[in-house]
Amino acid sequence: MKERIIKIVIFAVAILVCILAITFSFFLFDDSKKENYIQTQEIKSQTPKMVADFETATVENLPVLIEQYQKDMQDRNVNLKSVQLEKDILYTYLQDLKNLDENSFESYQAKFSTRSESLFAKSDNKQKYVDGFNKVKSFKDLEGYIEVVNKDYTTIKQNYLTERNYIKSANALINRAEMINTTASESKKNADLQTMKSDLKSFERGASLQNLFIVLVYVLGLGAAFLMFFFLFAKIITNFKSSYKILVGLLLLVVAAFIGYVVGTSTLSPSAIKAGMTGSGYKMVNAAVFTFYICLFGAIFSIIATIVMNAVKNRN
Repeated sequence: MKERIIKIVIFAVAILVCILAITFSFFLFDDSKKENYIQTQEIKSQTPKMVADFETATVENLPVLIEQYQKDMQDRNVNLKSVQLEKDILYTYLQDLKNLDENSFESYQAKFSTRSESLFAKSDNKQKYVDGFNKVKSFKDLEGYIEVVNKDYTTIKQNYLTERNYIKSANALINRAEMINTTASESKKNADLQTMKSDLKSFERGASLQNLFIVLVYVLGLGAAFLMFFFLFAKIITNFKSSYKILVGLLLLVVAAFIGYVVGTSTLSPSAIKAGMTGSGYKMVNAAVFTFYICLFGAIFSIIATIVMNAVKNRN
């Protein structure tokens, strides 16, 4: 009876989640404007005032807004170039360090003062990395230092990608506004401006609905998982001797998830950056994907092994 209840609950939750997903995808979200939707969310995550300004823009103040935000983008582009330069310098430095071995380390160490002068000539953190390398006394200590530099590089790279995507999205909105502003026909200008403002407001509503959908999925998923594990552990406690295989399976899942987290990278992909994920959150996703593959290949192996064993037994 308990197993039947679990199946009914999981089935009901799955149907509800599917209904919510279909409702959002087909009725509440315009796929043709997906790129504009993503761009609006990127802008709002950093400068919500920009979205609000264009939402309330009029034909009269539109030129002022365009000029204001074009100037802002120019300043941000200048800052982005300095971040890119620091990123490229660190990347080159990391390649230097990773290409070293026990034989070449001492030679690089001896020439480091000269190399650092050219490498970090335009870096704002020259002294930091010079002092850091000078503390590395042997090749064995180099690995730990590489990890420190790699963390710095990962952070700078993520900041660079985030800012680059933001500038790209902001420029797309500004260019759309500029095209509207340069329209000769006043009636078309008013109509296009209203369309843009309506799109921005609908994108914000879509984001709110998406967040609500995600919260509902988490609540329903966690609720189903709680009930499933509650009945599972209740069965294990009441019939422990016949349930040891379940415990072994759960232990293997925990081990697989741990391995996936350890070997997973914390370097965010562009899509992960857009989703606002952190390095640790991205590693959790890696762990989940790794665990899924382990379960998938384990199931395939079990099926093949069962078929082979049955064939052997039938032949005997």
